[in-house]
This record gives sequence, C-alpha cells and structure tokens, in this order.
Amino acid sequence: MRTVRGARVTAVLVATAVVAGCAAAEPPPELRGDAAYVAVRLGDAPAVPDVVDATWELGLAALGAADGDAGAVVSPSSLTTALAMLAEAGQGTTAESLDAALGASGQDRTDAVGALVAALRRLDGDPAAVRARELPEVPVVHTAQRVVVDDGAEVDAGYLDRVTAAFDAGVLRTDLGTDAGTDALGAWVREHTGGLVEDSAVVPDVSLVAVLQDAVVVAAAWEQPFTAEATGSDPFHVPGAAAVDVPTMHGAVTTPLVELDGWQAVRMRYGYAGVLHADLLLPPAGSPAAADPARSDLTQVRALGAALDDAADVPVDLALPQVEMRSEVDLGPVLDDLGLAPLTVTGLLADDAPATLGQARQQAVLLVDEAGTRAAAATEMGMAGGAPPPDPVAVVLDRPFLLVVSHTGTGWPVLLASVRDPRG
Repeated sequence: MRTVRGARVTAVLVATAVVAGCAAAEPPPELRGDAAYVAVRLGDAPAVPDVVDATWELGLAALGAADGDAGAVVSPSSLTTALAMLAEAGQGTTAESLDAALGASGQDRTDAVGALVAALRRLDGDPAAVRARELPEVPVVHTAQRVVVDDGAEVDAGYLDRVTAAFDAGVLRTDLGTDAGTDALGAWVREHTGGLVEDSAVVPDVSLVAVLQDAVVVAAAWEQPFTAEATGSDPFHVPGAAAVDVPTMHGAVTTPLVELDGWQAVRMRYGYAGVLHADLLLPPAGSPAAADPARSDLTQVRALGAALDDAADVPVDLALPQVEMRSEVDLGPVLDDLGLAPLTVTGLLADDAPATLGQARQQAVLLVDEAGTRAAAATEMGMAGGAPPPDPVAVVLDRPFLLVVSHTGTGWPVLLASVRDPRG
C-alpha cells in the first residue's frame, strides 16, 4: 500500500535575490511539479532485499576508497539514495549500469529505495538533535533529498515529478557557477546534518547544470549507556605502530554476542523498541581485516549480522573506545571501479539535453561516546552539461616525425623540421 502525504506536493524552484546597489534582481520564474509524495511501505516493495544487498556493496566500496590512516566513515544509504535519484533520469546503458549497481530496475528500484527512505523517516525529527547536550530518548534519523538546478538550465518536468513522488525531494534554482550561488548548497547541508557537516563539497563550475543532494543524520542514545566514571585511558593497537592510549568506555551490558570464524560481534541497541542498532565487529588478529577493517569480506560481515539477528542476549563486559571521525570521499573512483563512469543521463534536463556526472563527493561525521551516537553524512553529485568527452587517442612520438611552425592565419610555414634523432 502507498500513502500520500497531502493531496498535492509542489516542488518550487526558489531563487535568492542578488542585491545590486539598492535594487534586487528579479528572481527567476518558479517551476512547479504536479506529483504528490508517495511513501511506499516495505512490504509493498519486493526488491528491498536486493537493494539492501547492493547498498552493502556500494558502502564497502566507498569505505575502501576513503583516505585516512585513522580509518573512515561513509553512509551507504545516502550514496544509494543519491544514485537512485540519478537513476530516475537514466536511459539506455546508463540506466542499466545504475540498475545493476542498485540491485533493482525501473519501478521496483524506485519503490525499494523509496520504501527504505520512508522507513527511516518514521524516526524523523529535528536534525539539530545531533548537537543537543542530551541525546533524545527516541532515536532521530533525519533524511533529506534535494535537486538544485542552475539558473541557466531547465529541469525535465517528468524527472521533477518522479523525484518528488519517490523522495519528496525539494528543488532550488541558483547559479552553480559562482561561490555566491553555491552558498545555498552549503546552507542546506548544514541544516540537514545538524551542522556536523559544515559546508558543501561541490566546487562552483560554469559547466554545472544540476546538483543532487542527499543528507542523513543519526542522533541515538544507547539502550544501555556507559557511565563517564567508567571511562579510562586504555591502549589501542594501531596497525603498523605502537599501541596508543585512547579514552575507552567500559560497561557491563546484556546484549547479543556472536563468535564466528575468529570474529567477535556485539550488537548495541539504541533506545525505544529496538528500531536502531550498532554492530561492533572485531576481526581475527593477524587477518587482513584486522589491519584495515575496510578490507573485510562482505559475505563474512553479512553472516555476522545475520547471526546477531538470531543470537540471544548474554552478559558482556564491553570496552569500546570513544570515536570522533570525519571523512570526505571522492566517489568518482568508486563509481569508476563499479563500471559507472562516465555517467551521462538524458532525462534530467528539458529537451533531453545530456548531463554528465562531473563531481561526486560524500562527507561524513561519526561521534560515539558514553551516551550514544551522533552522526551525519551528505552526498552530492554535480551534473555538468553536455556529453562526456571522447576517450583520448594516444599519440606517442617515439620515431621520426615532422615539426612545422606556421603562421595561423595563412598557414605559411615558418619552421619545418624532420626530427630523426631528438638529441641533434
């Protein structure tokens, strides 16, 4: 079953007036979509398991591409949602490659991603909760999606209707070629990440015709919190270096525990009816995953999660370091490795004008302390006008060649050389 939020949801392209002297420039005309947001239920979206599987693969790929000797944090759900928004404009081979990466195609894909987003929205709340002194009793998971269109481009009305119906995506028009124009991107990121992500990662560029934005915030208190008095300085064994002392929380908790193939896995629930949890997965000592958890085998990770689903609660003496981590990932190489580059769509702009993915970045923040978890991520995909440039043709001057210096206007040769040995 689908539920509709309101009889009609209108997506409006709003422009910020630019002040010149004492007069403000006229804002561009508003563009409105006629579609209503449709919240799909998980049970009505049969492709949900396939999209969840694909999201795991995308997430591990992004985590492996993140730079940072101290580790990294990414949001697989945010990446999947941003790609799903782009897929609504895909056609031909681009659509096929996006569908393969997302685990489903067509309306099945739209319904599955929409249902997953809607499931998170049942925990929606003020993203500012992530910065509050005390975490909320009921976990907050805030998500938001938006399409930002350059003021020199026209969005396709059908695409606007699709992203409105599937994601309730807001729409804005601005000048994406200047810092002043892209300030709106940063303001939206700050608002919808509760300020944990401080600015947009999109670089202003006159070739940009649209930017797809997705944000997610998590503010969740542990069901069984730690006490500050039990936190001490304990050694943490950094790969390839001596152990370092870090603030480490200690607590006696009753929770699911699994020991499988040398791994230890603990599930920490967040408050309120078990609707959110964190799995802590400790790889076997000496394994590749122990040196870099981003290299963990996906099958192993999923098996641990499934085992925790079925595990009984047992007493656990848990020692968990406090975490403060910030990452920024260039998603371009990730998408390239997944066979998704170049990504050119013709269903985003009016008149089927092509738009090619030019910038793709995700920023993420993770804070873990005695009370619970604060986290946020923003994924942004900048679409440039025009088709991608053709693959370069290799020209290697490694044998005798001619060199001609000519007057451009007439073609009159000023210098003509036969280069048989460049050493002279």
